[in-house]
Amino acid sequence: MERKRPLGVTIVSILMIVNGIILVGGGVWAAYFIPSLITPQLTGGLSNLTEGNQLSPQLSNTITGAIVGVVMVTAGIAIALGIASFVLSWGLLKGKGWAWIITVILAIISLVFSIIGLASGSIPNIISMIINGVILYYMYRPEVKSYFSRVKIPK
Repeated sequence: MERKRPLGVTIVSILMIVNGIILVGGGVWAAYFIPSLITPQLTGGLSNLTEGNQLSPQLSNTITGAIVGVVMVTAGIAIALGIASFVLSWGLLKGKGWAWIITVILAIISLVFSIIGLASGSIPNIISMIINGVILYYMYRPEVKSYFSRVKIPK
């Protein structure tokens, strides 16, 4: 018997796909373009750090290499998270129990970070807090839990 997918699950899944596209696209862009953009800027701009505008080429290369390395690691993490978003979206659409658990965990983590951000004065975190609160509330609705085989709805 085919279970009927709640509309909200489809909406959350579409949002995960959009998130995945943004993460993968941003990660690929960062890995491809940022190193070529910052390397000339840094090597030229770092010479102002020392007396007489003289900077050791080794130090300049080390600093540039470290910054490019951080960009590449961050880009790799973004791409991995984007791919994970696609997998999670598929699991949501198929009603996989693990997708429900991961979505709930991510919503809780995001909610906690939003609250911490809000407490530190970052007002835009209100939007993230509301979105993650709604997702968390929605994932615990009886029909949603039933779709993910988390609970049975009496007929």
